[in-house]
Amino acid sequence: MRWLRRISGIVWIFSWHTIYLEIFRWHHMTKSLRFNPPPPPPGTDIRPKAGAPLIAVCLGSVAAPLVFLAATMTERIRVRPGGTPP
Repeated sequence: MRWLRRISGIVWIFSWHTIYLEIFRWHHMTKSLRFNPPPPPPGTDIRPKAGAPLIAVCLGSVAAPLVFLAATMTERIRVRPGGTPP
């Protein structure tokens, strides 16, 4: 359980930091977490779409806290009243 908590904690921090950068530095997302593509290149009608890395970061920012919370609760439940694991 500890390795699951550590990995999900790292993914949680990384994904939220990346979303922060997407919103405030790179401006690919709005504050309401919507994709904000840059204008298309002149002379074309190509519409930019959110790529796999951005979608993965958004999914990780939702899934990682849930996994971290579930792993923490499971570990706390499994510990005996004396403070020693079973």
